[in-house]
Order: sequence, then structure tokens, then C-alpha cells
Amino acid sequence: MPIFRSDKAHDTTRGSSPDRGRPNPDKPRAPERREKVRSKRRELRRKKQELREIRGEALASENWAQRTERKKKKKTIQQEIFQLEKELRAAEEGRSEDEPGTGALPDFLIIGAQKCGTTFLYHLLAQHPLVQFAASKELHFFDVHFDLGVEWYRQCFPAPNWEEGRRAIAGEATPYYLFHPLAPERVAGVVPQARLIALLRNPVERAYSHHQQATRKGKESLSFEEAIEAEEARLQGEEGRLLEEEGYASFEHQGLSYLSRGVYVDQLQRWMEFFDRDQMLILKSEDFFDDPGRTLEPVLEFLGLPEWVPEASMLGDRRNTGRYEGGMDPLLRERLERHFEPHNRRLYDLLGADFGW
Repeated sequence: MPIFRSDKAHDTTRGSSPDRGRPNPDKPRAPERREKVRSKRRELRRKKQELREIRGEALASENWAQRTERKKKKKTIQQEIFQLEKELRAAEEGRSEDEPGTGALPDFLIIGAQKCGTTFLYHLLAQHPLVQFAASKELHFFDVHFDLGVEWYRQCFPAPNWEEGRRAIAGEATPYYLFHPLAPERVAGVVPQARLIALLRNPVERAYSHHQQATRKGKESLSFEEAIEAEEARLQGEEGRLLEEEGYASFEHQGLSYLSRGVYVDQLQRWMEFFDRDQMLILKSEDFFDDPGRTLEPVLEFLGLPEWVPEASMLGDRRNTGRYEGGMDPLLRERLERHFEPHNRRLYDLLGADFGW
């Protein structure tokens, strides 16, 4: 199984003081504290429902102004949710909201690729007793929300937790990071020692799965073949705007990049301009899907975590594959395989292994 990992041990002791652990869950709460926690949870549920409704409003027929306005509303609500989650953690821990309750910046990032098993890996790692994740799976800090600042990002993580004298490591998973042209430099500037994990899936399968998801969510009205024919025109100039216009977010670049996201070699080379190879773990998604337990072993080693076996129920097929509305046309599949063949060869040369796609 092609797996690329570092032989270096990862230091999991840097960060905060060991006396800052989780609160004792058996400690009784004062009535006012319990009521505050309940109130914050109610507010949080309302805001998350509001966010779901806004996401549900997304339509492929939206014009630029409508899409921009909806994104602004979504961003505002996300900020409110993160603030409420911060306040809820403070209430649960029995401290003032002004007291520091957030820990060190993340030790690792799952950077992509989209539709390649990042959600599955996230759920597995989240069960490890020495792993803490952010307030939500995809923070999109280094791609979409970088303007919110490092302190906002820091507040998205829980207070450091210690187990048997070891600090739990923190991480997050945002699969757009791998593809976003500014993410590598931003990550290098904020968390230069972070460990990076990338899952790569057959790009033909990845593209089809991506289109199926976009269609289900109402973000795509074209058929798969029509969408890949339109992709070049849709993405024309979008990467340039991301690089040149501060704060610019591209719906097309993020949501309609079916083939472009599958040219993994260019994306990895961009990350390797800022990070040493031994900071990156690159996994073949198909191997992970076939034997998640076996693939998890080098992930734990890469992150410097002790051996651990998740519950059997977690090792079932938890891939976020969604529902396919029919299979891909065989002739179209052959065409896409020819399209990706030279890019895959370059990838194999870069990694020193053939993934067999």
C-alpha cells in the first residue's frame, strides 16, 4: 500500500501547561451555571438551524450579487456560532468568558482532497483519547476565512487536555486547503510545524463524486459531461483573482472544479514549496476505504500518537460517498482516464510510487 510518512518522532508536548485539563464532569454545577449552559445550547441550536437553512438556499441559478449576499450572511452566522461555542465551553468549564480557554494552534491538518475520505478519517481520529478537533470539521480558515485573524482561529479549538501526562494534540480537516492557491503559504506562516495529511483518490472517481454532491446540494444544474465541458470557462481567471484580490472567495473555484482538483501533482508541489516532505503524509484513498484499520496505523505513527484501535463500528464503511444517480458513461470514463494519465504519471514520479489509476 503506497504510504509516505516521516521517520521522525513528532513532539506532542509543546504548547500549554499540564495543569490546564478538562473540567471534572462529576463536579456538581450551580443552578445558575446549569441554566447558562442550557441557554447557550439553545442559542447554538437555533444558529446552527439558521445556518442549515441558508446553506439550503444555495441554487445554481443564483447570480453573483445573490451569491455574495448569501455568503456574507453565512459567514456572519458562522462567526456567531463560533462565539457561542466559545461561550458554551466557558460555561461548561465554570469560568468567565474573558478568561483564556483556548489552546495552542493545531498540530496537524487534514488538507484534502475533497471526496477522498477526509470525513471518514476525521471521524476515526476524533475518537482517539489524545486527539482534539476544532468546533466544526471544516473551519476554512486558510482558504475562505483568513481575514478573520489568527485569534479567531485559535478560539475555534478547545482548551488543552492532558491524559496520563501527555498533551492531546489538536487538528482540523478542511479539504479545500489542498486546492486553494494561498493556503500553503498561509499555513506556513501561522503553523509552520504542522503535520499535513492528504488523501488522494482516483481523480476520475473523485470528479464524478464531486459532481454528484454538487447536484444534490443544488449547486450544479448541468450534467456531468456538460459540467466538465464548461469547467475551463467557469474557472477562467478565478485563481488569479484569489491570488490578487484580498478576501476574494470563488464559488466556481471551490465548488465547480471537478477536473482541476484531480491534478494532485500541481497542488502537492505547491505545498512542498513551503513544507518539507517529512511533514506530509500522503495516502491512497482506495487503500484507506478497503482497510481503514491498517491505514490508521501509519497515521498514528506520523502524528506521534500511541497505538490505539477504534471501535469495530467505526471501521465500517463510513465514506462520505453520498448517493449516485446512475453510473458514469463508459466512453466518458475512458476519455477522463486519458485526460488524467499524464498528470497521474507526474504524480507517481513525484511520490516514487504508482497508485494504479
